[in-house]
Amino acid sequence: MADVEVTLSLPGELVTAVGEASGGEITAYVVKALRSALLMDAMREVADAGHPPPPPDDVLHAAETDLR
Repeated sequence: MADVEVTLSLPGELVTAVGEASGGEITAYVVKALRSALLMDAMREVADAGHPPPPPDDVLHAAETDLR
């Protein structure tokens, strides 16, 4: 996938902190942070959905049969 240039306005102290934490690799740091945020959001969605209902008995029987 091609990179797309994006312009962001950030508080100066955040830019300073990110610059220091990233060793100057701000783009890579931001990409990693955004990917982590997306993963956390997806995990939160799954957790909020609750446990799925148990499979029907015929599916369980088929699985047990396959394991033998």
